[in-house]
Amino acid sequence: MSSVEKKRLRDRRSQQTLRDKKLRHTAELKEQVIHCQQYHNDQGVQRLLQVISGLREQNEALINRQRSLKSFIASWDRDWEALPSADRSNQNGVYLYKEMRSQELQCPQIQRDSNELAPSRGSNGPTNPLSATPTTSPRTESPTESLPANKLPPWNQIPLHSDDFTNVRTIISCPWLGYPEKITPCPDIPSSALDILYGTKANPLADMIHTALQRRPIRDPERLAIGWLSYHMTRWIISPSPATFERLPAFLRPTQEQMQIAHPAVLDFMPWPKLRLNLMHRWHLYVKDRDDLFGMFACCIKIRWPWGEDILERNNENELIIKPRFYDTFMRASGWGLTPEFIARYPDLFVGIDINSIVFELV
Repeated sequence: MSSVEKKRLRDRRSQQTLRDKKLRHTAELKEQVIHCQQYHNDQGVQRLLQVISGLREQNEALINRQRSLKSFIASWDRDWEALPSADRSNQNGVYLYKEMRSQELQCPQIQRDSNELAPSRGSNGPTNPLSATPTTSPRTESPTESLPANKLPPWNQIPLHSDDFTNVRTIISCPWLGYPEKITPCPDIPSSALDILYGTKANPLADMIHTALQRRPIRDPERLAIGWLSYHMTRWIISPSPATFERLPAFLRPTQEQMQIAHPAVLDFMPWPKLRLNLMHRWHLYVKDRDDLFGMFACCIKIRWPWGEDILERNNENELIIKPRFYDTFMRASGWGLTPEFIARYPDLFVGIDINSIVFELV
């Protein structure tokens, strides 16, 4: 090749490299724009502003309550100092009794006011998506007269959650729970298993679950099973009814401890009730490393399904549906397993659990 031809070849390669770089850069910018449109829209900003406004109002109310309480306590010293010294010694017991009695009479009123400021069960502020599904009866004049949780039907007993949906760590775990206005219109059952596996624009809940599961390196059987159960669990939490509760498998239905102990909502999606309870009691030990915990859990949880076997089949209308045998497998607790790596990493979470019943050895 002549020097001119070599130069032309170098120029063409340089131009091709430049075009490839521009295409990659354009694709990255498109992904950033899509991400910003999805998570930084006006609706999300308005939601955060509402949270801030609610917190400010609550803070002002608590400050006013604190000032009145300090003023009330300070009045004890003023009344005591106003007494003559002789009366202090002679009437010491009588005076203290009167003050304690006055305190007892005012404490119930202070307690009622504090309860009015406190968040309702299962909520975390004005925008908590779970606040629309209360698990206790309406307040009566006396706080002790409310109905206990066990008087409610099982389908109307929502677990006690402690999530803060303004925290990015919570959003990463269960991002879809931060958008109840998008979840409520969704159907109780996904129209297709493909909505969970590949996403859809017609079903926001299925699409958000699909996007969240994409962060984890898991196989399609686990992706479909976890996404399918997460979809039905979310539908019940957002819109509790006998029908949505009935679609939950027995092992995923909340225990009594989940109604009484505040915990992150993501724990309710774990298959084994005893594992959920152990993690709830030890959550303070793992809250800082929650991403590592759930990341390893996603990699180690497995469906007891033959390797390489299809999980979908076509029905009479030539539509892809979940194989009945695969559906029966992930709807049973015995159809799930954990690899020994996770059990060895977090042995304290398996106290009281039969390890042999859940361990899953990769062949």
